[in-house]
Amino acid sequence: MSGDGFSRREITSAVVFTVLAVAIGFGSYRAGVGMAHETGGGAIVTAAAGDTTVNGQALYASSCGGCHGAQAQGGVGPGLAQSAAWSGPDFAASVLHGEAPGGRVLAPVMPRFAETGLNGEEATPERIAAIHTYVKSLQ
Repeated sequence: MSGDGFSRREITSAVVFTVLAVAIGFGSYRAGVGMAHETGGGAIVTAAAGDTTVNGQALYASSCGGCHGAQAQGGVGPGLAQSAAWSGPDFAASVLHGEAPGGRVLAPVMPRFAETGLNGEEATPERIAAIHTYVKSLQ
């Protein structure tokens, strides 16, 4: 080849990689949705005393598990072992605004849950803390 463009093999490789990436992403998303349904799918459960408690596992499954894996081991998005050790405010800043400790900005594919909400509802400090507690329990 003269080097003026991409070879047929390079184009085929790029197409195969793209198709596999989409398939893995879709499969991870579906796994997270399936886990949300298995855990009740709701973000709030009623405790015996009548108080409402935020269910971090259900929130994680419906909002995070599709990309970060059912056990926060990683998938389309990175594993969350490092972020489990972050302080509450650092974890909240990453989930709400895509800002990791040290001023690092997370990839644009990471939802900014302050704008999108969690599981169709507002991303409150209690809901973020419940997810953080759940992620820490997986480590």
